[in-house]
Amino acid sequence: MRILILFSTMVFLLAGLPSGAQDLHFSQFYLHPQHQSPASAGAFHGNLRMSGIYRSQWRSVPVNYQTYGVAADWKAIQRDKSQIALGVLLQQDQAGDGQLSWTQGGLNLSAGHKLGANSRIAAGFGANAIQRTVNLSRLSFKNQWNGDNYDPSLPSGEPNSRNSGLAASLSAGLHFSMQSAEKRTGVHLGIGAMHLNRPEVSFGGIGMARIPVRWSVWTEGLYEWRSTTDLLAYGTFQTMQQAREIILGAGVRQFLTTGLANLTAIRASIGWRPGDAIIPAVQIERNNWLAGISYDLNISDFDQATNGRGGVEIAIVYRIVPVEVSKIVKCCPIF
Repeated sequence: MRILILFSTMVFLLAGLPSGAQDLHFSQFYLHPQHQSPASAGAFHGNLRMSGIYRSQWRSVPVNYQTYGVAADWKAIQRDKSQIALGVLLQQDQAGDGQLSWTQGGLNLSAGHKLGANSRIAAGFGANAIQRTVNLSRLSFKNQWNGDNYDPSLPSGEPNSRNSGLAASLSAGLHFSMQSAEKRTGVHLGIGAMHLNRPEVSFGGIGMARIPVRWSVWTEGLYEWRSTTDLLAYGTFQTMQQAREIILGAGVRQFLTTGLANLTAIRASIGWRPGDAIIPAVQIERNNWLAGISYDLNISDFDQATNGRGGVEIAIVYRIVPVEVSKIVKCCPIF
């Protein structure tokens, strides 16, 4: 009951926050948690987790977005009440004719401690390299007009010939999880702050600007309703200066088969990004594998250009879970 109350409180808090413009995001953010907080490294059942996610948004308009992300986290040190986990995160966002891109890669470190038999809290820190690039050869400028037609061999005349900028970025966060000892009921709550040092990224020193801090709050929970059915819900709030994003969603998880080496389940949910999109999502679980797909149905004013087609997102997660060794020794008779 404490898990259900805690999770419900978090969802209502997220629902009460204002929403606005979008930032770099994933609709299935709960399958890519290190993007939300470095403290989420190691917050899973198992020893090693690897994941990948791909998002293609607004392909029906000229300036479409493509976002990629891969991650891995490993519980390097485990004790009875504490653990140290390492995480790796690499992601890229690309858009437009000039292939304007944002690339980020780095390491996360989290330290967790059990608060009781069923709860755990962790603090995490991350160090990343971020790069902003643009492909100037794919752009055209007025100086490349020779009077009769466009000539790409002519110099652009632009004062900035450098097409990339590189900087270091620091992040920190907290992660709280609670898991029932006898049921599948559990909840994750996380908060993260990215670009704490507000790094400067520019092209050739022109238009120098600091990257603002991105705050992220997220939650995900399961409630065991029946022996083969779980109810699920999730929510996130992100803010980066004036840009804000909220996603709220709920659904069901149905087990088709159960067993130590024969687990099959399907998840179906509906998410909502206020003022922007409705997000149906389906995930299939098979033992330690999970594959998911979601689609953004655009409901914003921009749907006049997109005709409601927001974007598709595909994710895959694999966990290595050790087999628990029985502490009971049974002697076999020798015949």
